Amino acid sequence: MKKNTANFSFIFIVLMLIFSLSSCFYTIREEESFVKNIKASYNTDTNELRINWDVGTLNTNTDIKYYVLKKLKNENQYRKIGEANGKFFGLNNFSGKDFWNIEKIGIKAIVNGKESEIIEISKESIDLISLDVPLTSSTMYTLFIRSFYDTNGDGVGDFNGVLQKVNYLKSLGIDTVWFLPFNKSKSYHGYDVEDYYDAEPDYGTLEDLDNMIKVLNENGIKVVMDLVINHTSDTHPWFLDAIEKTKNSPYWNYYIMSLQQPSNTNHWHYKINSKGQKVWYFGLFDSSMPDLNYANPEVLNEVKKIIDFWITMGVDGFRLDAAKHYYGWDWNDGIDSSTSVAKAIENYVRTKLGNDAIVVSEVYDGSPDVLTKFTPMPVFNFTFMYNIRQNYEERDYLLHDSINWINPSSYYLNTYHFPFIDSHDLNRSISELVDSKYSGDVQSATKQYLLLNALLLSLNGMPTIYYGDEIGLRGWKWNSYPWDLPVREPMQWYATQNGSGQTYWTKSFYTGIINGNAKNDGAIYDDPNDGISVEEQESGYTILNFFREFINLRKTYPALAFGNATIERDWKNLYVLKKSYGSQEVFVLINLDPTYSNNYEIPAGYTWIWYAFFNESSFEFSPKNIQIFQNTQWIINSRQVYVFVKQ
Repeated sequence: MKKNTANFSFIFIVLMLIFSLSSCFYTIREEESFVKNIKASYNTDTNELRINWDVGTLNTNTDIKYYVLKKLKNENQYRKIGEANGKFFGLNNFSGKDFWNIEKIGIKAIVNGKESEIIEISKESIDLISLDVPLTSSTMYTLFIRSFYDTNGDGVGDFNGVLQKVNYLKSLGIDTVWFLPFNKSKSYHGYDVEDYYDAEPDYGTLEDLDNMIKVLNENGIKVVMDLVINHTSDTHPWFLDAIEKTKNSPYWNYYIMSLQQPSNTNHWHYKINSKGQKVWYFGLFDSSMPDLNYANPEVLNEVKKIIDFWITMGVDGFRLDAAKHYYGWDWNDGIDSSTSVAKAIENYVRTKLGNDAIVVSEVYDGSPDVLTKFTPMPVFNFTFMYNIRQNYEERDYLLHDSINWINPSSYYLNTYHFPFIDSHDLNRSISELVDSKYSGDVQSATKQYLLLNALLLSLNGMPTIYYGDEIGLRGWKWNSYPWDLPVREPMQWYATQNGSGQTYWTKSFYTGIINGNAKNDGAIYDDPNDGISVEEQESGYTILNFFREFINLRKTYPALAFGNATIERDWKNLYVLKKSYGSQEVFVLINLDPTYSNNYEIPAGYTWIWYAFFNESSFEFSPKNIQIFQNTQWIINSRQVYVFVKQ
């Protein structure tokens, strides 16, 4: 009896040992994995990754935790992101670059010490979401990072410098910033890209850029990226590979290239590779900017990939550089084919970002016939820019001729119209007025400058101002070196042109060719204590406060920012716009003429809410609150602005 008991005990111990060993190698079957129905979202504005999943029924003795994993592109193994005890995982600082590099997210359950299979979700199945960043003033600010604000003391503006001035941008009232190119580039201006998937090192890292976009969005400011895809730099790896390997390069047809000399070499250039081959290529703008070849569908596919990347990084829209020239062998041909590319890009962006996306083309042409070819894609209103600069004191039908070609029903939402006066490619309008139009009469020129910008900011759509416009920053283009650089000079923050964050990167470009203060402060057209700085214009009737007040009027009265506009008067030196939005109506009356007055009947029921008087010796602007109880003939004297509102 004892022998049988001993045998039974021995068999029991052996069976338990076998079971214990086998359990070490036991893997939970998928249906037992406690991970089902994974759902995930990524907020491109706040960099938040959120994952949740369903779990199986657990008994009270189950010890379970979850590993959250990521698998990167071109990798076979998963990397651990973090752990969760329940059926939710969140990560608040998952950068856009990190998300872009992901191929799959995996969840693995650890149940009583045993690992489940990894349950996967592809990145394509993760919902991309963003903050609801509403337009408030519907006013866009063109910002050149290199010239804006410097945080590391090298004299070059940077991404972190933009963050230092978020409150300044908010005080100005703008709700959208169009950044001049911030891709890694060969030249100071950024319009010759070397890497579409990286940031300009002078400005900071890709992580710094990602954080800048995140903070701007969180502060209610949309980000528009300058998308330079007509050409690349001649130092771009695609181009270098094509020059060296010629027809054996996968990028040969990314460009317009030939081993034979073209019969017409206009805008053609050549390089000689290491084999001694002369390789010809087309570059409309310059030999350093070879044109991309949109006859090759792979180029447009690559552009879509670039757009995907920057949407992941959180941008809210795109400005398409040189959209008129995607096709064509000279400045004014190939336009119809170019419009097809621009429209295809716009359609793709809207499939990703929806109709709220800000998408606008640069079509450098004053002809409405050319500009309307791009409909329904918005373009910058070069017609208005040319008309307002040439007719700065008034012209009959100035508004009609500038905006009548724009049919609101052909476009998306409110952002179909992009009027402007200044840009990085033009002489600064304040300089033209001071130095040329008014022969050094700064006061008259400044008054006229503000009147023109009042008209700009009264238009519908998204009026666009150029950094420094709000303080009257000066600048003239040169017909020789340094070319356009003097209209892209440092933003002036201080009366002395010296202080924390002040940029001065232009000094090295001016060495040996410029005398005077520019050798010290890098500004040809602005001198210390000349009144052209933020510090000198913080209080009183200044250019800065004029822009602040008028842009914030657009924020306060939606009809001014978003209302449908009708031109009520457009002749004899008086411009009257009526704008309607819901139950609110706004009248804006502007007399550009420096001499003659005019009149207009203001209907009963309106309230006079703001004015600017620049006539004779007056230089003032301010809110008002005077109700109009009966129809009133209103006299608008020379160089005056009136704004009336009816709720």
